[in-house]
Amino acid sequence: MRLTRAAEYALRAARFLASRREEGWFSIQEIAADEDVPTQFLAKVMQRLTQAGLVQSACGKTGGYRLARPADEMTISDVVTAMEGPLSVNQCLLYPNECRFQKECKMHHVWQEMQDAMTAVMQKYSLADVTWDDR
Repeated sequence: MRLTRAAEYALRAARFLASRREEGWFSIQEIAADEDVPTQFLAKVMQRLTQAGLVQSACGKTGGYRLARPADEMTISDVVTAMEGPLSVNQCLLYPNECRFQKECKMHHVWQEMQDAMTAVMQKYSLADVTWDDR
């Protein structure tokens, strides 16, 4: 399984904002330049993070983006889920009633254990845990 670029860029942007929480608002251009992310792609990412309530946005010359809540209250899982929706290592976990092999499947518990482990790791770490130390 691999995260999309949107999820990766969302994590990078959120980490940037978490690293500079006390400094105020940041423009798309500032975030994009620092994180080496295409500006137009980042604009779409930031829109989704704003819609999910993870980021606040403000218009105008002094506006931009900032985290909606403290970095230690926002997990990696929050950011990834905002971009990807519910994560699943296999479709049968998202739609168990649609799997025709559900009753005799010997893989279901393996998929479930993999998903539980992945989810636990993403929920274990907050943005505060992954911020840059030197910025």
